[in-house]
Amino acid sequence: MPELDLSRFRALGKGRIAEQALRDAELASRLAAYKGHVAGSYRAVTAEGMADIPSGGWISPKIDGELWFLALGDGDPCLINPRGTVIAGDLPVLAEARAASDKADGLVLIAGELFAETSERRCRVGDLTSLLGAGDQAEVGRLRFAAFDILPARDSSTPSYADRLVELNRLIASGVSLSIAATFNAVDCEILATLYEEHVASGRYEGLVVRARDGMIYKLKPSHSIDACILGFTVKADARDSARSILLGLVREDGGVQVWGACGNLGTDEHRRALLARLQGMKAESRYRHASDSGGLYTFVRPELVAEIKVTDLQAERSDGSPVTSMLLNFDEAGWQPQRPQPVASPLHPALVRLREDKHAGPVDARISQIADWLRKGGQATAPDALPKSALLRREAWKKETKGMLAVRKLVVWRTNKERIDPAYPAFVVHWTDYSPGRAAPLDREVRLAMDEPTAMQIADKMIADNIKKGWDKA
Repeated sequence: MPELDLSRFRALGKGRIAEQALRDAELASRLAAYKGHVAGSYRAVTAEGMADIPSGGWISPKIDGELWFLALGDGDPCLINPRGTVIAGDLPVLAEARAASDKADGLVLIAGELFAETSERRCRVGDLTSLLGAGDQAEVGRLRFAAFDILPARDSSTPSYADRLVELNRLIASGVSLSIAATFNAVDCEILATLYEEHVASGRYEGLVVRARDGMIYKLKPSHSIDACILGFTVKADARDSARSILLGLVREDGGVQVWGACGNLGTDEHRRALLARLQGMKAESRYRHASDSGGLYTFVRPELVAEIKVTDLQAERSDGSPVTSMLLNFDEAGWQPQRPQPVASPLHPALVRLREDKHAGPVDARISQIADWLRKGGQATAPDALPKSALLRREAWKKETKGMLAVRKLVVWRTNKERIDPAYPAFVVHWTDYSPGRAAPLDREVRLAMDEPTAMQIADKMIADNIKKGWDKA
């Protein structure tokens, strides 16, 4: 079985869950690579574009959970996510997995959707988040794992998906907590349309996943409309009277505005000109800077306009499994003020439908709860004063006098103690300051992040070795 460190765990019913517990670097790389490959192979399609999906392949209902891996082989089975979090111990889903372990030849990794079963409505990722955070009171009997793929053995070629399905069925006998995701042959578009009506239009699942024989993976989901506040704009380089893109935000209950994403699909040239003419009269100061995909900075505006945005999907995590974050802003008489990054579900393929003149850019009409179903950690910001204080681990400084001017270099290492509560924070931070009054830009800083203390200290030692040479005296 993989090398695990479960010493820093918390209870999950009678089982255990431990963050950053996977100590096998090669295995961690394989899991992250699979996550990145699958995410890179997805193509989002709405019901209107269903006919563009090629016939053949396999169709499965899309369960609203998280990607985890079931590790089978010698020893007790466990669940691992792409970020190295491990679930182990006395849990119904792992008890059912022990029968599959007996059939495994060496370490076998099975990809699947981990979710929390619900009775009154379809499950959502927030249900899983709540269950995993409930400690020894967690209703672990509701925890489900639906397997949909098997990773190839190390240093071996990848079998076809048809062969991987055969192997999955050999290993797993579907039970209550552990099963193979329902899979149908995608013979033609008519079957796809029928399954869409039965599973998605009915509200039973959030979408369909279609695996084509060429390796492309289509995610077929309904389109969604979100009302968002317009925060800023950029201008087209070849048409200075036209808007190129707009920056969008969603409003929290406390009035804070979360940067949601950008939209460049603004309609006709006439619409772009009319929109820019209106936004230019709403310019506002901002201490926060946000760059567009092309590198240009957004010009911020007062939070007055609401836009209806159509999206094919929203993305709450990156390909490596880390959460998508964006800046939380406040607006006052001095303009926009940045607060701190917060988790967000950013829009995929956004398009401007219309301006909503009948709506107000506040916590009702442009509320962030519109995307709460996609957020991994709910929709509300964690108050800064509710987070644990950071702990200083290391502080060193050096000085050097040249031509009557004093230069200073300083190293600081601290543990944030916040990463388990707010994924926007790293576990450890290494900060290097270089002050030299003789330079054109006297102050220079470097910030590095680390997942554990040994790595943070290695980074710190290398900074000292690279920057402290002869002539520097320790202060």
